[in-house]
Amino acid sequence: MKILTFLFVSILFFSNSSFAANKYLLDGEWILDKQTNCEDSILKLTIKKNRIKADKLKGKAKIKKNRLTLGKDLKGTFSSNTSLQLASRTSECVYEFTKELDEDEAESFTLDSNITIDGRWRGIVVCDWDKENWGGGEYKLGNGKLTGKIDFIVNNGTIKAGNRNYPGRGRFWNDWSGGGHKIQSFKISKQKITIESKTPHDGHISNWEASLTSNNTMNLIDKWDECKGKLYRTEEIFFDSYSPKNLLDYVDGVENDKKYTIPGLLTFPEGNQEKYPVMMMIVNSGCGYGNREATYGFDIKNQGVATLEIDNCSPRGLSEDNPIARGNWLKLTPWMGTADALYALKFLQSHPKVDGDKIGITGFSWGGQVAYFSGLDLIRKSIVGDEVDFALRAPYYFFCRQFDNPKYSKNKLHIFQGELDSVPPNHCREMTNSFNNLGYDVSIDVYPGAYHNFDDPWWDSPPPEKNFGQWYVTDKCYYWIDKDYKRSWRLGDMRIEFDNYKGWDFSSDPLYKEYKKECEHSGPMYGRNDSAAQQSAAKLVELINQYLK
Repeated sequence: MKILTFLFVSILFFSNSSFAANKYLLDGEWILDKQTNCEDSILKLTIKKNRIKADKLKGKAKIKKNRLTLGKDLKGTFSSNTSLQLASRTSECVYEFTKELDEDEAESFTLDSNITIDGRWRGIVVCDWDKENWGGGEYKLGNGKLTGKIDFIVNNGTIKAGNRNYPGRGRFWNDWSGGGHKIQSFKISKQKITIESKTPHDGHISNWEASLTSNNTMNLIDKWDECKGKLYRTEEIFFDSYSPKNLLDYVDGVENDKKYTIPGLLTFPEGNQEKYPVMMMIVNSGCGYGNREATYGFDIKNQGVATLEIDNCSPRGLSEDNPIARGNWLKLTPWMGTADALYALKFLQSHPKVDGDKIGITGFSWGGQVAYFSGLDLIRKSIVGDEVDFALRAPYYFFCRQFDNPKYSKNKLHIFQGELDSVPPNHCREMTNSFNNLGYDVSIDVYPGAYHNFDDPWWDSPPPEKNFGQWYVTDKCYYWIDKDYKRSWRLGDMRIEFDNYKGWDFSSDPLYKEYKKECEHSGPMYGRNDSAAQQSAAKLVELINQYLK
């Protein structure tokens, strides 16, 4: 059994001077504290002069590079001398180890006294009462077993909630998808916060404590130790982008289109690396992530990879209460979103903590379309040139195009799609085959019985149901892009040239009725598929470790 493929360490933060002062800071005996979903036990690790031994497995700790290896398949990073976690790439097995410090070590490795708690903090929380509801077990990749997502901002002795603003209800600092906790009172010290909060629907009062564990992380617990969470410090960034309405707008360059300033949330994992890989996340047509920024975000950062969430919507006057899907398709097209993603990629090239060669992108539905379009050479090269590219594209359930002469990125493209998606998987399968025949690197996973939105992140999501506000197409609704970047629908000898019409209104075309039979149907099925959600989450992590590490 391959026991491990990823290794990382959590709890305390070390400054660069701490690393320099003790090049053997991890040396000692490490005792198994907890194991989850593991067939075999590793009861003890020994680290001596940065050489790691666990039974027959051997490896090294490279302190200056913040890197650990164990055996041929194992690698990781560290940020603590007291706690480490080992996780398997090939299974859901997780080991947690602790190390007892002597007095000298305990005094040497403490939080940097200059670190403060000011900033935006986000993460997930799991509570014991929910564990009982779902039959036991902890949160893990794609299983949806979380109680809520945390988002609050601390600034100069004040604290405010940062989650979505619900009309008539405001914001919850602890949000469980439409309900949650509101802050009643708080106390802020330099490295700790205590919060008293209330659930408006029943008036329940609870008390919480959040304490810094590193520069980037806090642990969160409630008074009765029934809820535990992990929070990450988030950096708000801004960059300029433009708004090409369609593919042809890229032919003459995009900087003659309307300019916007796009905000984003950049969050780094635990650790003290010089530079980090980044996974960019793009919203769906609801102008949000459906809480995936909490679950996928947590999963990605646990791999030692930073996340960037782009807000394409608010600069264009859109929001979760007035999203793209509410008839605003022309206010924010995927072509505009693709420009935003590539300008974000360009921005990250100069960020001092980002490895510009190790940036990936994923997105969901509308956001999946953006991630996919970002690989078109015409689009990519018009913004970032020949040398800069995403190392990985991993879009979820979008509409694949067919090409007369595709000119696309040579880097990895992996597609996640449900068998019963609103766009039948034959479209992406045929595109995948045609791309691979031309030497591109494209793969696809199609999950049996899964609908659109199969990865809804909550374990108790309602069963799949029809969404009459959205559309679905048949297996004969083929969208094409020709060698001159013009778009069309084709079926046999029938063809509608989309770019001959303004505003995507080609209802006057003689073939419109034939088009409508294949491409305009309302009421697709949407909903979580537990197996597909877990398998796709594990595959995403596998791809990240393969292409961004």
